[in-house]
Amino acid sequence: MEYEIKGIDSYVNGLITDKNDTLIFDLGWYSPDLTKNPELLVFEESEYAEFTTEQKEKLKGTKHLVVADYTSADFQAKDYLKYEFEIDSIDCFEAKFIKPKNKGFGASGIYIDSLKGGGPNSNKTRLSFYGNDLSDSTQVEFFKALKSIKLTKYCE
Repeated sequence: MEYEIKGIDSYVNGLITDKNDTLIFDLGWYSPDLTKNPELLVFEESEYAEFTTEQKEKLKGTKHLVVADYTSADFQAKDYLKYEFEIDSIDCFEAKFIKPKNKGFGASGIYIDSLKGGGPNSNKTRLSFYGNDLSDSTQVEFFKALKSIKLTKYCE
C-alpha cells in the first residue's frame, strides 16, 4: 500500500508492507545519508532517565552505554555506533546499504549520492530509501527488492 508524505525540497513517498512496516524514499538534492551523521548509542544519565519504559525496553537488546557526563566519559565511539554500512551497487550506481548494528533497532536502507538530473543549479539528485526497526526477514526482502531497482533514466 502506498504511504503519502509531503516533501518540502524533494519527492518523498513511501510504502506500507504486508507486515505493516513503513518504507520511505526521498529523491532530491538534500536526501539524507545516515552515515554522514553517525548516531551513537551513548546517553547521559539525565537523558536516559527521561526515556519511556518502552524506549528503555528497546535498548535492553542493544549495545549501549549510559554515562554520567558525555563529555568526560571514557569510551570508544566506534563501539557504540548505531549503524553499519557496506558499499554495493544498484543498477549502474554505487549505493550504501545501511543497517542497524543491533538488529531491529534503527533504519535499514540505501543511499545513492550520484544520480544526475538535479536541475540547473546542481548536478546531483540523491536517493535514500529506508525502513525503521525492520525484522530480519523484512530487511532481507527489502534489500533484495532494492537490488532489483532499475534507474535507467539516470544511467548514462
